[in-house]
Amino acid sequence: MRVRGRLTAALTGLAVTMSLAGCVTVRGEEAVLPATTEEEAAEALERYAEIKNEVNPAYDAELNETADAGALAAINSAGHRARGAVHPEGNPGYVPMEFEDSHFHIPRQAGWPKHFVVDTATNRGDARWLMVFTRNAVTEDWRAAYLLTFDADEVPEFTRDEDGWAEAVPEDDAEELAMSPSELAEGYVDHLSDGEGPYEDGPLTSGERERREEAGNEAAYVVQYQDSTGGRAHSVPFGLRTEDGALVFFSAEHHEKQTWAEGETPVIDEYVEALLEGEASRSVTTRRMSVQAALLPRLEGEGVEVVSRVFGVVSASGE
Repeated sequence: MRVRGRLTAALTGLAVTMSLAGCVTVRGEEAVLPATTEEEAAEALERYAEIKNEVNPAYDAELNETADAGALAAINSAGHRARGAVHPEGNPGYVPMEFEDSHFHIPRQAGWPKHFVVDTATNRGDARWLMVFTRNAVTEDWRAAYLLTFDADEVPEFTRDEDGWAEAVPEDDAEELAMSPSELAEGYVDHLSDGEGPYEDGPLTSGERERREEAGNEAAYVVQYQDSTGGRAHSVPFGLRTEDGALVFFSAEHHEKQTWAEGETPVIDEYVEALLEGEASRSVTTRRMSVQAALLPRLEGEGVEVVSRVFGVVSASGE
C-alpha cells in the first residue's frame, strides 16, 4: 500500500508547555491542537486496510467493529452478517484493498472526539474516497466514521490556516454557513418528509422524495417511511471548511415499512431476510442507516447540496 500526504509531521494530540512558574500540562480536552500527525494518520489508514482485508473475504462482522465506527460500522457490520448468512463460504474471489495518492486533512481541535480526513485513490475504480477517521481518547485506535466516494474532479478544495492545518467547523458553529453541522441531519430528514428547507434538487433530495412517491403507487403493497437523526449513537457530524463554505459529513436513520395487500405473497430480498426477526406474513419493516456528505454554502450562496451517500439495512422485522 502506498500512502502519501501533503503535511509535515507535527504535534500529537497532547502537549506539554512550560511557563515561568514551572511545568504546565495542556490537556487534550482543553487545548486547540492538531488532531494527530501525518505519520499517525498514514498508519491509521494502513491499519484500516489491513483489518478490512481480513474482514471482507470472511464477512467478519465482529472484527469490522475494530475498523469502523458509528453509523458506518452499523452499516458494514450488518452487511457482513447478511452476506455471511447467504454465502457461508465467504468471498474467495476478494481482491485486497489498496490505497495510493493519499492526502491528509488534519485540523486543530479541542476536546473529543478528534477527527481527520483522508482523500485517497484506491484499486476499486476511478472514484476517490473521502474517509473521516475518529477516536474518543488518545488511548483508542483511529476508526473510520465516514467513507464516501467522489469523482476526482468533484473533491472539494479544503482551506488551510496560516500554519497549513485544515480548518474544522465546530459542531454547533454556523458562522458564515447556511446552518451548523449539528443542524444538518435534522434538516435533511425533515426535508425528506416535507420537501422544505434550503436544499438543492438532486438524487439524494428531490430525487429521493420522487423515488418514494413512485414506490407508494404499487398495487401489491404500500410503503411508509419514517426518518430520524438516530441520536448520539450515530456518527458525530464533522465538517471541514472550503473556499465556498464547508463539506459536512453526517448520518441519519430511515425506517421503511412495506405492507402487502391481502392475498399477496411478500417478496423479500435475501440479504434483508438474513437479518429478519419475526415472520413476515403481511409486512416487513427495515431499519436503514446512512452516512452522507453535504456542501454547505456561505450565507450568500445557494442551497445545501447533498453530494454523496452510503446506506444499508441494519435490521429488519416482520409481522
